[in-house]
Amino acid sequence: MSFANYKKNRVDLTTITKKVDEISEGNKNKFKDSRFWKASVNKEGAGSARLRFLPAAEGEDLPWVQYYEHNFDVNGTYYVELCPTTLGRDCPVCKANTVLWKTDIEENKKVASSRKRQCRYVSNILILKDKEATEHEGKVFLYQYGQKIFEKIKAAYKPKDEDDPAINAFDFWDGADFALEITKVKGYRNYDDSKFRAPSQACGGDEKAMEAIYKQLYKLQPFKEESKFKTYEELEKKFNDVVDGVKGKIQKKADDLFGEDAKPSETPKEKPSKKAKEAPASDAPWEEAVKKPSSKKKETKTETKTPEVTVEGEDNINYYEDLANS
Repeated sequence: MSFANYKKNRVDLTTITKKVDEISEGNKNKFKDSRFWKASVNKEGAGSARLRFLPAAEGEDLPWVQYYEHNFDVNGTYYVELCPTTLGRDCPVCKANTVLWKTDIEENKKVASSRKRQCRYVSNILILKDKEATEHEGKVFLYQYGQKIFEKIKAAYKPKDEDDPAINAFDFWDGADFALEITKVKGYRNYDDSKFRAPSQACGGDEKAMEAIYKQLYKLQPFKEESKFKTYEELEKKFNDVVDGVKGKIQKKADDLFGEDAKPSETPKEKPSKKAKEAPASDAPWEEAVKKPSSKKKETKTETKTPEVTVEGEDNINYYEDLANS
């Protein structure tokens, strides 16, 4: 192609921008599970939709599945993994978090809180109204939600006011539409304004339509299959790789001082053949707990004091049972 032809037929900015957006969207969808529905929000973080929770699929007992996961990052390196406590197994992240929490040091508690496990639920839903994506209306999807919405489901079964009707949230006949209202509070999505509407039959009572929907329900138990969860060793390696930084040093220091194998009651022996080095400032706040050895040339006998550990009560040691709330 000659330069003259190139100049005449060159691609304009609008076309290029559209292609770039298509590629970006394609990359997003590549990792997106099309079975799941996610509410759309505007620039202010607000959004709304109306949906119906659906019953358990054939062969399953519960209309929801519950599991735990960890989702955090350290300097842009992410740890997003299912938590094996879902299956009653040990988790390296939960174990490390407990060690940090038991130090009773505020900085360590903040680190532990940022890495807490989060409780997730998944159910089948029917989208009744989605003004941001009307193509979803009338279709069955999987919906992942947190403790806040699950509490509203529980409250519907046992309303505080005796005059309010009890709602079987997942039932075709005795259930009710759910008005999902999303706002943004302190940078996070908030669902406080969401609520169940008056009890009503799904599909206007049309049982043929109900049956058609029932046949589309997804199985939920596969989300808790053993194969979905990595081994302790695999998770531990991933966790160590992610926290191999400032927070990783804090964790290592906590393990050394307060880990199960540590013996803080013993006074560490000094090695006269080597001069003690002063710990770098990056090790804070742990320097508050350990006395620094003298850096003078003349060798002096230094008495090392054992740090006192304030152990949390049983409720606080099991703090991560409460941190599951999202």
